[in-house]
Amino acid sequence: MTTYNTVLLAEDDRAIRHALERALTLEGYRVTAVPDGIEAVAAAHRERPDVIVLDVMMPGLDGLQVCRVLRAEGDRTPILILTARVETADRIEGLDAGADDYVAKPFDVDEVFARLRALLRRAAPWAGEEETAPGDGMEGVADLRLDSSARRVWRAEESRR
Repeated sequence: MTTYNTVLLAEDDRAIRHALERALTLEGYRVTAVPDGIEAVAAAHRERPDVIVLDVMMPGLDGLQVCRVLRAEGDRTPILILTARVETADRIEGLDAGADDYVAKPFDVDEVFARLRALLRRAAPWAGEEETAPGDGMEGVADLRLDSSARRVWRAEESRR
């Protein structure tokens, strides 16, 4: 069971939002659930979640717009799109907007859990890397500098990811 990872869930359908919030909570996640994209961006700014689950078709900002806003701000939080839009072009649009994964509705909650675990594994700190707040991860030795929060390293003035 996953424990203490935080999930930001943005879903405008109240029944789906409540059911998924309950399932995620029972699975051990701490969940912030919001009904639209504007609240999703605000919640992501208030407390950076470990992973974000977004519906595409929401009032205000849709899920793709939320992805674009967060990515434009440099936010690298893993994003899972959860939507009824199932065409290949829709999946491509979601991934190109900045999502890391895409699940079509109707969905199996166990698949959502598995995809969230995979996203969290990929986003976990590197071996030996300490978790730090954004901007607090800069360390250096000689001409080598490491920003663990941005996962960037510089040797002299050359940057690498």
